Amino acid sequence: MKKIIVADDSKIISNIVDRAFRDEYEILVAFNGREAIDIIKNDVNGDIVGMLLDLNMPEVDGFAVLDYFKENNLFKRIPVCIITGDVQKERIDRAFNYDIVDVLAKPFTFENVRGEVEKIINLSTMR
Repeated sequence: MKKIIVADDSKIISNIVDRAFRDEYEILVAFNGREAIDIIKNDVNGDIVGMLLDLNMPEVDGFAVLDYFKENNLFKRIPVCIITGDVQKERIDRAFNYDIVDVLAKPFTFENVRGEVEKIINLSTMR
């Protein structure tokens, strides 16, 4: 089964994504950037088809994960959509300096997250 990473310290967000996609994808949850990077390192079969990434997480933030992606040339393999409650223009602009798909502002609806995940999945299959 293909997998989607939800890297967010909010259980509410991971629950929304899990409910939306549990019949189609295995949802892997990381509560900080270190956990997200560990999940990616362990993806030896290339089953991860996308990631929803929060910028503000404890221990290791989303920008460190984006740096890891850039250093390891992972954006082509795993499309990333930023999910954030931080709508400061500087931080959003900084996120778009990476090869991300989009930014989805919290709070979002079930339909919003479904649309973003479908977008990253479509990009994943095209790569």
